[in-house]
Amino acid sequence: RMSEKTTQAVPLTYDDLLVAVGKTRNKDAFIRLFEYYAPRVKSFLMKGGMSADLADEIAQETMLTVWHRADKFNPDRAGASTWIFTIARNKHIDALRRKHWTLHE
Repeated sequence: RMSEKTTQAVPLTYDDLLVAVGKTRNKDAFIRLFEYYAPRVKSFLMKGGMSADLADEIAQETMLTVWHRADKFNPDRAGASTWIFTIARNKHIDALRRKHWTLHE
């Protein structure tokens, strides 16, 4: 995919943005991913019964994990949305486990 003004490839999809983060640590691509996914992840977590504050914290953790593990993303196996929401779901499960163990100590 080429832009008419430059010969540089222009990422057009969230999959492309995530690949760019994984390959070159592209901060602009990550910002676009963060701005799109962080509020959606927070909403997803709140719909699962999480408080707004905790959902915000877990959404931040999710996006930090996306930054650190973007090189593991394979667009042939899953889309960016599936990959990111799987991370969020796993973070949610971890938070529930922490809460469970804290209550039972």
